[in-house]
Amino acid sequence: MSVDINELALPDGQIVSDPEEISKLSSDKFTEAIEETSQPLAVIQAKSVEDVQAAVKFANQNQIPVTARGAGTSIVNGSAAEKGGFVIDLTQLNKILEINIPNQYAVVQAGVLNSDLDDEVRKQGYFFSPDPGSKRISSVGGNIATNAGGMSSLKYGTTKQSVVGLQVVLADGRLVELGGKTFKNNAPYDLTDLFVGSEGTLGIITAATVKLLPVPFGNPVTGLATFNDMKQLSVGVQNISGSGLYPSMMEALNKTSIEALDNLEKSDLGKGGAESLLIFQLDVAPAGAVDALKKILAKSGALQVNVTDDPDYAKKIIKIRQDYYQAEAAYGRLIVEDVAVPLSKLPELADFVENLKFTSKVTAFLGGHAGDGNFHPNFAVSKEYAETPADVNEAINKIFKYVQSIGGTISAEHGIGDLKYQWVRPQLGADVVELQRQVKKAFDPNNILNPGRKV
Repeated sequence: MSVDINELALPDGQIVSDPEEISKLSSDKFTEAIEETSQPLAVIQAKSVEDVQAAVKFANQNQIPVTARGAGTSIVNGSAAEKGGFVIDLTQLNKILEINIPNQYAVVQAGVLNSDLDDEVRKQGYFFSPDPGSKRISSVGGNIATNAGGMSSLKYGTTKQSVVGLQVVLADGRLVELGGKTFKNNAPYDLTDLFVGSEGTLGIITAATVKLLPVPFGNPVTGLATFNDMKQLSVGVQNISGSGLYPSMMEALNKTSIEALDNLEKSDLGKGGAESLLIFQLDVAPAGAVDALKKILAKSGALQVNVTDDPDYAKKIIKIRQDYYQAEAAYGRLIVEDVAVPLSKLPELADFVENLKFTSKVTAFLGGHAGDGNFHPNFAVSKEYAETPADVNEAINKIFKYVQSIGGTISAEHGIGDLKYQWVRPQLGADVVELQRQVKKAFDPNNILNPGRKV
């Protein structure tokens, strides 16, 4: 079908025509497992919700694929252009519309950066709890579309737990309001939750009402513990999880991850020959909690334990952990994976990944949010390779098969996108996949919204 893009009338936005700008907005630069990008028919820079409605309605009438794009930080190629499709750029929908402290919520447009919202509400003694590693550069709309996790997911949940209501443009251009501004609402089907993590396949999120939490009283307690290996560290994580201490963070790093961070930060996390490192935090530490934590770690085989309530030191340690991907990317083209298993299986997963062997020039890393069973096996591939080496792809496939065999998931917080589409059926089964397709068809009968992804 031949489409005349000039027939699309936007109330406020513009259609990007510059090839260089189109190229910038067509790929997900952090999805380094993809070597090729697709050329869209057009990029729509939306300046209003009405722009989104007009573009989607036009696309639906002309059977044009549509991909919503926020900050473009997807690691699974979830917001990259579809060939011959529209990319709807939401970055200019970036206003914080309301901060309501008495009722503990904020209303924000989809393009607002996570950290901008968090910084603003912290001025009033509150915080926005979702904290993905991309916090400073990812949008709230993108966090919602992928149900992003992060370091504090252990205590405060993934993005889903913070979403109260949504404003969504449907495939035919209609605008709907889902949820509301109350924390409990049993009047509708929970369509709000359905859209969280749907990766732009059911509708385009243009605004959200999100929950705010008061900053916990007192100084948090932050610490480091070293272990002989990741398997032993995982045992420690299991023991802390069952202790009743309710840590807000338990982050794991293997030996190569520690070395990468020490090289980047000029730090000394690996002092004493540490093979694995646990970064932990209690944002509320009742009397006796620190002593109890030290005893649990000692019984779990920790070699060294350091704990402090110095807020400046805590910020430094957390900053180092946030630089995890940057540190690893210095070793080559970084392929990032994202799996999760039941907590009791975490030591087995750590052992399995650590024992993978490679013949190509690749550095393997292992780290992540160990407290909720979520590890990131990452691979820095030498830039001398034009394509991903076969043994790296084989290792990723082995990890996915193993994770599924022990009751885990091939995507904990990064989404499905293009990269993991083939693994959905093996994990969910044919019946659930078909049910999801029926849901998709109800919202998007012409299959224009991010087709070939997620579902």
